[in-house]
Amino acid sequence: MKGNVLVTGGLGFIGSHIVNALSASSQHEIFLYDVNAHDGKGEKVVTFQGDIFDCDKLLKVMRDGEISDVIHMIGLASIPSCKENPDASYKLNVASVQAVLETMRLCEAEHLIFPSTAAIYGATNGPKVNEEVDPKPSTVYGSHKLAAEQLIRNFSEKYGFKPIILRVFNVYGDLNKEQGVISLFLRKAIAGEPLIIKGGNQVRDFVSLHDVVRAFTHSLDNTESYHETMNVGSGIGVAINEIAEMVRQSFPKAQIKQEAPNGDEYSIYADISRMKEILRFAPTQPRSGIRTFIEECKQRRSERV
Repeated sequence: MKGNVLVTGGLGFIGSHIVNALSASSQHEIFLYDVNAHDGKGEKVVTFQGDIFDCDKLLKVMRDGEISDVIHMIGLASIPSCKENPDASYKLNVASVQAVLETMRLCEAEHLIFPSTAAIYGATNGPKVNEEVDPKPSTVYGSHKLAAEQLIRNFSEKYGFKPIILRVFNVYGDLNKEQGVISLFLRKAIAGEPLIIKGGNQVRDFVSLHDVVRAFTHSLDNTESYHETMNVGSGIGVAINEIAEMVRQSFPKAQIKQEAPNGDEYSIYADISRMKEILRFAPTQPRSGIRTFIEECKQRRSERV
């Protein structure tokens, strides 16, 4: 990396792990900006408490810190939450991107890494999707993320930015912060509640948190990734029914309750050819990675009992 790095939303699910990885490996200072943070300076991480819409403070942080690279991790990633509160979705998933882009323009920072989502593809005709598929989002969340992608591309064309857009699929690996189906099933099993499945034959691409963090950190100092849009996934589809069975194998008392599909029973998983070619790493095989994660959660639970 040639300059200092700002991670907005650096206390969130993925953002916090990106900060930890960068602070362990980077030779440059890492700046963390989060509304829930407390101002402070560590050995390699400078932390600022701030709202993403406080443009004056954000601009000061970026100018004083001589920021060249921004990893923008602020957003509302829950599809149900975005449906229930589309205004909050717009503010966090679109307007926050505009705030960061404008601040970058004013302080002449060039590089932005943005976490987009598989939800921009919508209900695809075939399960395996590459980046050339025409996006047809079917959710508020997917629509707003697609709008943010276009906003980033427009700023890139007008102001010479070098953005990187990573379309992240279903992430697992942090029981405390993750909101996906794997951790949902685990929390249900630990609490002695049934694992409720609507349909269950639908296939999704589950990618480990470690691999997602690698995608972001490998993008930082890789000029080949500039202006690229890449899927970040495992490249393998796993059915929701299979996930529930994995959890039950580790928690034999867990009951699986099948319910009628809710209309979302399409399948999707990523073509990750571009990610492997540009970022040069192969992701964890999901079935082994998921089983390892489940067992780690079970072990930590046993240690606390």
